[in-house]
Amino acid sequence: MDKFKNTFEKVKNLIIKKKKISIIILIVLVVVSFFVFRSNKTNTLNIFTVKYTDLKQSVRATGQVISNTDLNLSFNKGGVVKGVSVAVGDTVKAGQVLAHLDQGEALATLTQARGSLMSAQAKYGTGSTAGGTALSEVSFSSAEIDLENVKKAQDILVNNAYNTLLNSTIEAVPEDSSNDYVNPVISGTYSLGKEGTLNIKNYQSVNGYSFDLSGLTTGTGSLNYNTPQPLGNSGLYIKLPSDSSNSSVVDWKIVIPNTHAVDYLKNYNAYQDALKNRDIAVSNAEANLSQKKAELSVGGAEIVFAQGVLQSAEAAYENTVIRAPADGTITRVDIKYGELAEAGKSVITIEDIKNLYIEALINEANIAYLKLGQNVDITFDAFGNDKKFTGVIAQIDPSAQTNNGVVNYKIKVSINEQNEIIRPGMNANINVDAGGKTHVIAIPAVALIKKDGKNFVDIVKNDNSESNEQRELHIGFVGDNNLVEITSGLNENEQIALTVN
Repeated sequence: MDKFKNTFEKVKNLIIKKKKISIIILIVLVVVSFFVFRSNKTNTLNIFTVKYTDLKQSVRATGQVISNTDLNLSFNKGGVVKGVSVAVGDTVKAGQVLAHLDQGEALATLTQARGSLMSAQAKYGTGSTAGGTALSEVSFSSAEIDLENVKKAQDILVNNAYNTLLNSTIEAVPEDSSNDYVNPVISGTYSLGKEGTLNIKNYQSVNGYSFDLSGLTTGTGSLNYNTPQPLGNSGLYIKLPSDSSNSSVVDWKIVIPNTHAVDYLKNYNAYQDALKNRDIAVSNAEANLSQKKAELSVGGAEIVFAQGVLQSAEAAYENTVIRAPADGTITRVDIKYGELAEAGKSVITIEDIKNLYIEALINEANIAYLKLGQNVDITFDAFGNDKKFTGVIAQIDPSAQTNNGVVNYKIKVSINEQNEIIRPGMNANINVDAGGKTHVIAIPAVALIKKDGKNFVDIVKNDNSESNEQRELHIGFVGDNNLVEITSGLNENEQIALTVN
């Protein structure tokens, strides 16, 4: 029994030992396989010889042909279609009726509304009627004219009465009333139209007597006994009397109006009467105008109401028709006579097929290369790449469109060759020559090695890649086919490594 037990223990230990050895062998195999696999996964070394070349930057995109006019039309109400007056391909003008529903009730309401408005206009004389002129409006207009005429006439009467008052027996008196004097002769008609005093300073000059004028107006003049001299621009004249005693008087004054004149009171009362008469006449004319306005307003309210009813009837009638909102060509008719049309459902499409353009989305990385007026090469999927067209960038949207994190900008390209074979909805391919550079050193971008924000390449010294030299360089213009201009760091005919895994 003990012998059997010892034998069992030996076998057991051998098995455990073998398991440990197997695990160690397995680990060794994995490590060896890794290094073998790693050593077998070698990089394929391609060599690129640096040359001068021309670079070109192209921006390519796909878009769709769009019409300047693209209108889907529908009825504003439901009903039975009673007429379709266009077919696909027809050219239509703005305002033209394209289709209509049953219009019996709407037409009757419209006719009744028109009659009500005409009746109100005839009753109150507003607007032109079959029977004659708008009497109430004429009466109101006449009252307005009468008021203006009354104001003008009364203002003239008041002004005349005031001027008569200002010219009440005008005379000159000495500034010093204690002097004995003989009045100088004042003639003419005072014309300044304002009250105040004319001051005349009299003095002896080389040629006799002269004066200086102040107050209501200014001026100078000479005095004599024979010829009246003007007192500035007042409209009055002065002449010395023949009495020599007047020579001692120095200063004179003329007060306007002369309240001491014998006719002053009469002229004053006439002026006051003119003011009162003007107020009465204007008040009466204003009252007449107010009455005519009231008469017109009563009729106007009824007419405005009738106009509102007519407008409502016209709107209801227009809901039974589809009119062309713009010039264009019918590209779809999805309605027939006798069918039941649904309100708001598009049944007719108008497009301007003679004025088409292309809409396309340009990625934010390329939008900086584009500008208004750039020429565009165009092909259409429908015609193949052999048939080419040209265009011009007509619009670049200032705001971006973001979809799933991709930022694009919409552009519009006008088509130079407006051709009837080009139709809205076609897929278009556009190619924009965004510029380029000639005779520059350029290499594939895949050769660049980025380190700390700088660019390097591997310079191949011989066929043994381990002897390559890594050199810093500076890049410039980026062209098509992923070629990059090298502004410094490489020379023609040098070889660089392109490592392809």
